[in-house]
Amino acid sequence: MKKMMGMSVAVLATGLFLAGCNNSEEKAMDHDAMQGSGKPAVDVTVEVPAKTMADEKVIFKATAVEDKKAVNVEDVTFEIWKADEKDTAHKKIKASLKKTGSYQAEAILAEGEYEGLYHINDKKGLHHMDKISFTVMDHSHEEASHDDADHDHASSENLAVHYMGATKVTAGATLPVSFHIFEKGEVLKADVQVEVIEEGVEKHTYIPLTLKDDMYVGQVKLAQAGQTTVRLHVENDQLHHHQDQLITVTP
Repeated sequence: MKKMMGMSVAVLATGLFLAGCNNSEEKAMDHDAMQGSGKPAVDVTVEVPAKTMADEKVIFKATAVEDKKAVNVEDVTFEIWKADEKDTAHKKIKASLKKTGSYQAEAILAEGEYEGLYHINDKKGLHHMDKISFTVMDHSHEEASHDDADHDHASSENLAVHYMGATKVTAGATLPVSFHIFEKGEVLKADVQVEVIEEGVEKHTYIPLTLKDDMYVGQVKLAQAGQTTVRLHVENDQLHHHQDQLITVTP
């Protein structure tokens, strides 16, 4: 059973366990088949950020509870691999105890889509296991800088912006635009809009973007062939950032 916690993917593994299992290559098993007639005494919850910047640590967390009280377990390990490299050696990261019932592991990973398993052995001899997945994103080339010549407002050195839409469309078409906007690995809450600057068109169009899941999204209609600039404006109490994205509009 999986549930979302903000930007984290949390897996509540109350029924995923194997008595005496210690084979890290074994796949996560069906909840109903493993639960049997009884409920495991120890409930474990695992949190992994859905997205992390490539220059930041991926934080893996696990908690264990028995009868609504935090309890320690024997060990917690996260086994991960790149989604497109399943047959390569898997990386295993052992978590350390932070406080009673709470464990944490950290890793700096290369950009890519990742899959994996968590392994938790409790003190009753049961092995809890389920799948995890997450993304490491590289936006270093798009990080905001105080030295940006075009930037005349306060900004943040921790801001990362990534354009997710198409860069080539036909004149008259509607272009869906979407941006990931993160600060310190978290979605930035701000007023976000795009300014559409078309070649040969004196009037600029401003279109507000809406936050949907972890992206700011909207639609832009481009009528004029040529190079169009979609200028992103991000503003809140702490910063005002703008960034240009060139779109090629063909006849």
